[in-house]
Amino acid sequence: MEQRAKSYHSQGLVRALAILRLLGKAPAPLTLASIATELELPKSTAVRLLQVMEEEGFVRRSGEHPAYSIGHAVHEIAEGYRPPSMSDVAAPVLSRLADEVGFTANVGLLEGPSVLHLHVAEPQRALRFATGGTLDHAYCTGLGKLLMSVLPEDAIDAHLPESEPYSSWTARTITTRAGIVDELERIRRDGYSVDDEERNRGVTCMAVLLPTHGAPTLAMSVSAPSAELEEPARATLLPVLNAAAAELVAAPGFDAALEPLRPRMATA
Repeated sequence: MEQRAKSYHSQGLVRALAILRLLGKAPAPLTLASIATELELPKSTAVRLLQVMEEEGFVRRSGEHPAYSIGHAVHEIAEGYRPPSMSDVAAPVLSRLADEVGFTANVGLLEGPSVLHLHVAEPQRALRFATGGTLDHAYCTGLGKLLMSVLPEDAIDAHLPESEPYSSWTARTITTRAGIVDELERIRRDGYSVDDEERNRGVTCMAVLLPTHGAPTLAMSVSAPSAELEEPARATLLPVLNAAAAELVAAPGFDAALEPLRPRMATA
């Protein structure tokens, strides 16, 4: 009996929300008959729901032949809405990825000669890696190089240091523009990028693009002890990274979180 009561109330809530969505999309107030017809509801059910919603301020009744529109309570709630940040949306996906592979996971975009880390998730293990803060150099990181690889060659200078040779963080850092151009060509061919101890000795980073429309875009990466991310491990990890990237793009709130970033991405 209790379960039936819960089901009944849940159905009422679903129907009330359907009415709100319908009224929110309508260009003009809707009559009771049109609401009941559109949502395939008995008129008695529609009347009961609309009465409660009107009393609570979620719908407004107007006209000699009553029609209904969105009420003030909806507007009050809407004013308090704040779209999720990319960090909010990415957090659960990156946390699952970090725990699955045992590596630190990141998502970022280009910010001039730097890559901006929008969210970082660490695995549940004793050995972890710092990302160098919110910003890091683009030319010597997996995220940065991957994001540069989708740009035309004449656009990459804005994301490189002003003069050569570039700062050498380790013996493997690429310190010339020609070297970076060759590296970007390899990334385009392979579909992923690797920072092979170019930024930090003993640390390797592997990155893939998020499959979004428009360029440049966001990239996702993992950082690991170099011994754990050598060639055979990369082949195994690549489909895992691509699946996580697709999961993030499909996550609820991703498009809303992406919008504030688009101006920065267009000029990065």
